[in-house]
Amino acid sequence: MNTFTRFVAAGVLALGLAACGTTFTLVPDSTVPFAQGQLDVSFEDNGNGNHTLKVVGLGEPSKLVPTATTYVVWVKPMKEGAAAQNMGALSVNSDMKGELDIKTTFQSFEITVTAEAAADVLAPTGRPLLSAKVAND
Repeated sequence: MNTFTRFVAAGVLALGLAACGTTFTLVPDSTVPFAQGQLDVSFEDNGNGNHTLKVVGLGEPSKLVPTATTYVVWVKPMKEGAAAQNMGALSVNSDMKGELDIKTTFQSFEITVTAEAAADVLAPTGRPLLSAKVAND
């Protein structure tokens, strides 16, 4: 194998390892015992994270909270005094499945899903329906 081929092979291997991810299971609240969630986590060498949240078993949000119209995904850095950040609305289809792609620079955070009256709320108002702690060790 010549030097160029070795260099390319090493680069491809490094790129593949950097893109490797981990899956975190979200824990359901007692009000939604049949709900399930998983977060597929992938961190790039530059610290950016590209994550995909997948849920099943979540019905209409208004059946859990009468004023709710949507589910909102929150990411809260694991730092003293850090506030949760709204990562977007999680749409759930008629099969009670939903998926949301999330991008963040946080290496360690808690992810939660809440039922909210609007997608653009600035802070969670209800109890976390699904949650997990994520750490890029």
